[in-house]
Amino acid sequence: MRALARVCGLLGGACWVARLVRGGEPADPLYWAGLALLFVAMFGLGTALVSKGALWLQVIVGVAFPLLVWSVVEVLHSAGDPVVIDAVAGVLIAGAALLGLGRSGSGEERPPKRHAGAHAR
Repeated sequence: MRALARVCGLLGGACWVARLVRGGEPADPLYWAGLALLFVAMFGLGTALVSKGALWLQVIVGVAFPLLVWSVVEVLHSAGDPVVIDAVAGVLIAGAALLGLGRSGSGEERPPKRHAGAHAR
């Protein structure tokens, strides 16, 4: 799931940057494609913020995290050109995804580390 989220982050960010380069309009199809891909990427990032035990909490945070980021980007649209602001957000998310892909060399998730307490055997 994490590898899929990171690839979607790269592709979604590339869509929003391509929209800027192409001189797209706010309702450009690249906007919607990038938004869908970035939602998947941020859903994966949001679920990674929660421990693996509570699936219901992972889903809630996974949905809330992209909505929070999207609301911040929408507020920033009033401060400047929406296409440029979307491209900057796309670059930031794609950069975070690229860093995540670079860190996971094999692409496999590591098993959780068991902490040994005073009474653990």
